[in-house]
Amino acid sequence: MNNKNQKVSPWDEYFKKTEELTKKAEALVKERITGTRKGLPDEQNYKHSFRVRDIVSASHHWDDPDYDLFIAALLHDIVEDGGVTFNELKELEFSDRTIELIRLCSHQMDIKDSTQRWMLMIAKLIEAKDDDAWRIKLADLTDNLTQSEGLSLENRRFMIEVKAPILLRLANVYYSAHSKLRDEMEKQKKEIAKQWRYVVTRWTESYDYAGLVDDFTVI
Repeated sequence: MNNKNQKVSPWDEYFKKTEELTKKAEALVKERITGTRKGLPDEQNYKHSFRVRDIVSASHHWDDPDYDLFIAALLHDIVEDGGVTFNELKELEFSDRTIELIRLCSHQMDIKDSTQRWMLMIAKLIEAKDDDAWRIKLADLTDNLTQSEGLSLENRRFMIEVKAPILLRLANVYYSAHSKLRDEMEKQKKEIAKQWRYVVTRWTESYDYAGLVDDFTVI
């Protein structure tokens, strides 16, 4: 039989295209996200992106893969850390859905203050009400917490006592990555308490959801 005359199913075309985009995204991350993690000179930065993708995909239902989501998780830092523009992502033929998720998960780098950038991104996520974007950010912070020992004490405490509880409080996404973040936050609290001999007293339940929304709205 002449293979040239065989019809290619839409599914085969879809999976072929998805595989091509995944390989393109992996290569882009390795090329553009350079350097090493803060305080961890032996840990390459780009590996974080791969782990975030793996957390998101592992928590997704196995028989209904969302490749737009998985690729977005892989590329979640490509704009702010890799210097790639949204127009370039479009030219590389990544889907509109993938690019939108990356946009929701990216900081506004023209704002100098890092805390303000983070708060504005959270406000953007609240407004968008996009569960997939929350999934990516939960996975992102979970992996960051696992390597937070390389940060200064101040930055590590801010991540554990402020960022993690806020995301857990606001991300109304009840799936495995949500519990992974909570577990990692509690683990890091105990580690800090052991190393620095203080007890973390700010618990997730103490954050006022309504108040947080009001604060972000003002920003």
